[in-house]
Amino acid sequence: MGQISALTAWLILAAEVGAVFIILTTAHDPLTVNVGFSILAGITTWSAIPALSEIFIKAGLKGIDLSKKTKHILPESMGMVAGLIYLVIMFLFIPFPFMKWFTASRDGNPQELTLLTFPNLKLAELLSALLSIQSMVFLGFADDVLDIRWRFKMPLPAIASIPLLMVYWVNSGVTYIVVPIPLRPILGQLVDLGVLYYVYMGMVAIFCTHSINIMAGINGVEVGQSLVIACSIAINDMLFLQSSTSGAPAIETHLFSLYFIMPFIGVSIGLLLHNWYPSKVFIGDTYCYFAGMTFAVVGILAHYSKTLLLFFIPQIFNFLLSAPQLFRLVPCPRHRVPRYNRGTNLMEASRVVLDQEALDAESTLNGVHSLHHSGEQKQLQQRQSPVSLSTSANDASGHSTTAKISSPLLLSSPKSLSSTKSQNTPLPASRISRPGWYCIKLLELLGLTHVRYDARTGQRPLEMTNLTILNLILLKAGPMSERSLTISVMLVQVICSIVAFFIRYRLVAFVYDVVS
Repeated sequence: MGQISALTAWLILAAEVGAVFIILTTAHDPLTVNVGFSILAGITTWSAIPALSEIFIKAGLKGIDLSKKTKHILPESMGMVAGLIYLVIMFLFIPFPFMKWFTASRDGNPQELTLLTFPNLKLAELLSALLSIQSMVFLGFADDVLDIRWRFKMPLPAIASIPLLMVYWVNSGVTYIVVPIPLRPILGQLVDLGVLYYVYMGMVAIFCTHSINIMAGINGVEVGQSLVIACSIAINDMLFLQSSTSGAPAIETHLFSLYFIMPFIGVSIGLLLHNWYPSKVFIGDTYCYFAGMTFAVVGILAHYSKTLLLFFIPQIFNFLLSAPQLFRLVPCPRHRVPRYNRGTNLMEASRVVLDQEALDAESTLNGVHSLHHSGEQKQLQQRQSPVSLSTSANDASGHSTTAKISSPLLLSSPKSLSSTKSQNTPLPASRISRPGWYCIKLLELLGLTHVRYDARTGQRPLEMTNLTILNLILLKAGPMSERSLTISVMLVQVICSIVAFFIRYRLVAFVYDVVS
């Protein structure tokens, strides 16, 4: 990657000095300090990636972008850089939320703020959250290096969330949920889930991580969707901080959420500038794991996991759409990313073969008909102008001999050709299960996929578009450039976030009687 200019280097230095100045002059205000650290995180990420790219390439962490006409070698797993910078920034930030306890004697309030009143449990939550994110970053990097199979990497987020869940348990975290108004005559106002609540939190960590990972494959889409989600979370936290009805516990938990989200927005912007089309780096699974665990941490410890899931509406839809392939009801290829058309330089919906044997049989049958049609044309040309045919043979072979027709296609009648294959060769039995068949028909009825059937009966599915939201956008809007596809996904994410806010602050009153 190219070297930065002297002017750019001075601008980076000036921005970093400004961020440090904000941190040092506002040490008494943790949120402002966090903003300064977020700016520092973004600038450091943006400047560190070009410097470290060559090291990753030399280490073998490299790949080629197959969705481009020019095949350049790009560094992979650069999400590791963003994750490490985020962790370092958060480690440096640890003392600032508790600074008033350290300066109590100097400020003249030693009686109120002493070590006896120090919020040890809040510090434990902060450290356990960082430990879970750190574990997820390194597990994600291990996945990039070792290419762990899905059946093994599926529970990794739950494993990484163990420190978080253990501190939550020690802290006597609540395990009850508020029952929606329509169900209260049956279940009551509160239901204590007990250990199932911890299972739920582990599942939230798994979903947040892998839902971003399966909605990937084009330049900027993983970082782009994560950035929109993070900004939505930050806006939701700020709404709580500005609300006059929010109590002290709600303000405290949403401040905690902002402390984690703001630096994440910073490193994500720095990474997106390099990962945007045309991408100069690949982020790898590391960033997806890092982003998902960060979202899970703030949703769990700030106690708004339901609101968090509202911001994941596109990811939930993508998961439900992908479920028939993920659970093997229909064939699932290793990669379901959209297909790049080199001729048009556009992305098209990729397809999965549903019945390879039947597809091969139909291809063979189409090949026989094609050869038969070619034979008819040659036979007609021979009858009409044999001299021309002989001359063509001379030109092609370089000899002055008359061409001899020996192909059985020209000696056979059309009727005998068609009877050999089209009527007497049955298609092999379909390998699609009955549940898979129902899923295909339902998705086709809803317009969520396009299925190609065999030409003979018109009822046997041969192939279909892969079941992802990226392919669905291409199916509905038609082929588009990779940049336009990424922008489309981010627009969908933004629209769904607006819907999520409407549900959270307007429609929720029909389900719950207490709305903050």
